[in-house]
Amino acid sequence: MKKIMYGVALLVLAAWGMTVLGHNPTMDVWWWRKQLIFVTGLGSFVLMSLIMLLAIRPRWLEKRLHGLDKMYRLHKWAGIWAIALALSHYLLDLSKDLLLVFFERGVKEPRIETFLEMFRGAAKDLGEWSVWILGIMLVITLWQRFPYHIWRYAHKALAVIYLVIAFHGVVLAPAGWWTGPAGLLLAVSTIIGVYAAFIALTGQIGRTRRYQGHVLSVKQHKGEVLEVTCQLPKSWTHKPGQFAFLTFDRFEGAHPFTVCGADQGNGQVTFAIKALGDYTTRLQTELDAGRSVAVEGPYGCFDLQLGGKDEQVWIGAGIGVTPFIAWLQALQATPQHAPKATLYYCVNNAEEALFAEQLQRLAANLPSITLHLHYSDQQGHLCAEQALQAQSAKTHVWFCGPQGFADALQKGMQELGCPARNFHKEYFQMR
Repeated sequence: MKKIMYGVALLVLAAWGMTVLGHNPTMDVWWWRKQLIFVTGLGSFVLMSLIMLLAIRPRWLEKRLHGLDKMYRLHKWAGIWAIALALSHYLLDLSKDLLLVFFERGVKEPRIETFLEMFRGAAKDLGEWSVWILGIMLVITLWQRFPYHIWRYAHKALAVIYLVIAFHGVVLAPAGWWTGPAGLLLAVSTIIGVYAAFIALTGQIGRTRRYQGHVLSVKQHKGEVLEVTCQLPKSWTHKPGQFAFLTFDRFEGAHPFTVCGADQGNGQVTFAIKALGDYTTRLQTELDAGRSVAVEGPYGCFDLQLGGKDEQVWIGAGIGVTPFIAWLQALQATPQHAPKATLYYCVNNAEEALFAEQLQRLAANLPSITLHLHYSDQQGHLCAEQALQAQSAKTHVWFCGPQGFADALQKGMQELGCPARNFHKEYFQMR
């Protein structure tokens, strides 16, 4: 993710630099103010176009970014930086009166007028209002307690805001830019973003991955966990470790849940849903067999890695063990292909180990898999040193669970000399 963000920053700076620095600039404070307005605006718009592209969940991009959860994480941080740059862009535009207190106004360069000049006033006003809306959306997004279904509808409106910002950018971009790299970058970003906005506004996101079905069975476990089996068309297929978006209520919208089990080839798919919020808590009592369900997916690249001589470490914390259950189920038919791996099922206590018996049964048929039930009330929290034991720095760790747990493990691994690329995790948060 950091590489992509740095890449976007370098691309924007390079395009701006190659466009403006060859025109004998005056480089006084007023020139720098003007250019900072332009470059922050361009940077914000390019990031917004990237956000729109990520929002439509293209399959080809998911593979290159190693999963939809990684795409959504990039989407979130690109959005934060896009809004930060947009606010900077707006504040720089407002800085004129303050600068006049300290600096004499220089000679204003004549502006090249084009047919877009008639839209200039509207573009400026709409851009200003868009900045305020984006600022509000940033606060709502970062406020995790804000109701999801309201946030979802508000988030959809961002496609309209993007179109407004695209209009703002195209109209107010310097005419001289259109013959240089900055203009090319702006044009390409606009085309990509407008296309993605059209897909979003017409409801075509995930259209080719949608399946209609019904709830076949609902099983209540201790610890407020529902095991929900859905019957979908037989054309449904998934890889172990993937997830899907489930919609039981159109008003509430889709929520992501990991598939708990391997593909059976009959369209039946099982999900484990833990009560972690208002909506998932309501499902504990409201969901029953026969209810219709819309499923979009599968998504994710949390794939079982076969081959290789190095031992793997799998860590599933709480409900995060579900992708590993799918892995074990997928290996039952061909145990000889199973990698040498140590699986830690981490829960607070034995009462919360809802899947312990199932894991023990599955692992018993896989001699190369070593299962450890880790109870934090007795053994403390699992640390990197315990997980890796005496294994080499080449060991790959696969983790699914709370973000705080993941951060602690990753930090511990780095302290032990393990490279960050050897730590693979599935992000729970899609917001």
